[in-house]
Amino acid sequence: MENLLIYFVKVNGLIALFYLMYVLFLRKETFFTPNRWYFLSGLVLSLILPLVTFTKTIWIEPTPISEVYEESIPFTYSQVEIPVQETIDWSLILMSAYIVISILIILKIGMELVSFFRRIQKQNKQKESDYTLVDSNSAENPFSFFSYIVINRDMFTEEELQHILTHESIHVKQKHSFDVLIGKVFCAIFWVNPIIWLYRKAMLQNLEFIADNETFQQIENKYLYQKTLLKVVTHQHDLSITNQFYQSLIKKRIVMLHTNQSNKKNVWKYATILPLLVGFMLLFQIETVAQVKESKIEETNYAVSSNYSSILTKNTTDKELRELEKTFSDEKHKLKISKVKRNKKGEIIEIKLLFDSGKTYVEILERKSTEPIDAIKIFINSDKDDNVTCGFEEVDNRVVEADLVDDYNNDNEPTEKYWSMDNMKKNGKDVVLIINGKIKGTTEKVKFPIDEELGDMEEITPNEFEKKYKQKADKNKYYYEVETVKVKVKKNVSIEHLDFPTPPTPPTPPNHPFENLMDAPTPPDFPEVPDFPSNIDDKKAMEKYEKAMVSFEKKMKAIEPKMKEFEKKMEVYEKEIKLKEPDMKKFEEEMKIFEQKMKVFEKEMEIYLKEIEKHEGKTK
Repeated sequence: MENLLIYFVKVNGLIALFYLMYVLFLRKETFFTPNRWYFLSGLVLSLILPLVTFTKTIWIEPTPISEVYEESIPFTYSQVEIPVQETIDWSLILMSAYIVISILIILKIGMELVSFFRRIQKQNKQKESDYTLVDSNSAENPFSFFSYIVINRDMFTEEELQHILTHESIHVKQKHSFDVLIGKVFCAIFWVNPIIWLYRKAMLQNLEFIADNETFQQIENKYLYQKTLLKVVTHQHDLSITNQFYQSLIKKRIVMLHTNQSNKKNVWKYATILPLLVGFMLLFQIETVAQVKESKIEETNYAVSSNYSSILTKNTTDKELRELEKTFSDEKHKLKISKVKRNKKGEIIEIKLLFDSGKTYVEILERKSTEPIDAIKIFINSDKDDNVTCGFEEVDNRVVEADLVDDYNNDNEPTEKYWSMDNMKKNGKDVVLIINGKIKGTTEKVKFPIDEELGDMEEITPNEFEKKYKQKADKNKYYYEVETVKVKVKKNVSIEHLDFPTPPTPPTPPNHPFENLMDAPTPPDFPEVPDFPSNIDDKKAMEKYEKAMVSFEKKMKAIEPKMKEFEKKMEVYEKEIKLKEPDMKKFEEEMKIFEQKMKVFEKEMEIYLKEIEKHEGKTK
């Protein structure tokens, strides 16, 4: 849960970082196509970089060994369970609620997809070379989705229709619908982050800039294209998964059409994100691992061997598996653990272990089953001549487990509590235990008090058993000597005094710019310009043209009052749009404060997690 929260915070932080650098350096540039790939790569890198970690190894001096060390068989047992009062896991409830909301948003996207395809099935379709034209009967904004362009032809003149189709065909050819869907999915997953909504809005606005810019280069009547933009400003489409002909502020689109192309030297601005990404990796993605230096043992008159091992059980976590790989890997040998599969309880049922010691062969142990695996001992042994052997040895689970048992009297009241072991096995063979000098048979139930535990177990050979205990030994059995030791029951260390850091509340973004906004004024209908005769020597045609021009000029003078009225309404409309700008500036200032608070929150989370690790270490 904590690792997921940290990953979530890092992803949202990187998204905010990419958006901030766009606003500061790239928003006013005309590198529209490179900006598209900047937005997409920003989302992909925000997901990947928090998963990439680098390991920094710190070498420490080993603890001096004063005497010969003999390996002991590990023994584990269940501790006394202390009842803990159950509390409500609010973090799990909040996480579940968050996931439910994300699923609902994704379902809404799916419903919009189904709605779109149902709509076009009922409408007339015309297949063109690059797209399929869908003739709509409703008064809605023209839009495109993948290879489909939906438009009501009756709403536009022939030239306006060609301009719109040129614009939407660019969306289709460059597959802008993928960008739209990717933005919607990210908003569904990270909906709590207000920056992702601004990020998506900037993505969609940039797609319109791309289509506008390329359309402007292909058409001749640029004034009519701008007039067409104004004409469709009031028609809004209800499917957010589509590329709409009008989707951003009309003023920004028209301004961008007349903005001079940015100097190619300004491409250096894309590199401004790189130092910040490097800083992110250095600050948050480097793990420090302590490694003990190899100690050289001076020659003595007696043989010295160096052995170390570890037990892998069905409950070993993925993190512990990675630690095992690091522990048993160096320049001479390398351990690789793969093909790990678990059951619903999280127990390992399949695993593959490979030891490569640089020889012509490798040690491999692979287990596949529907039942949890038996414990596996991983070992590396070296003798006085520095001959190294490494490998695996299966340990039957029953040789390392003890059960807590209650005895009851006739009134069904507990009289005694003790640890119990029976049916002891190792590698399929019976195990004979000699506890405190007393021999326990292989089928005899072993009991020892609750306040004691078995110490280190030392294996002896059947010959040593016969000499020491004057009894006949069975070479098909294992013999272990062990002493019990008094122990204190560990109590759970309470961490209730640790307060979970409170994340800052993100500022509320302003309402959509088009909410409560007056309708854009409709320009007056312009009279058609007479066609100039192809043959100027044709007197009749020229006379007809001149008469038509006189009529045209009269009509133009007649609509001059309407044009002035339209210009006044446009001034009022532009002033109302400007009234929305302070809200966005205020929101941007609040976001800067929120980002500073998020940095403080991340530091508090680091301190909190370190305290949790300390307390977990005390309870082990």
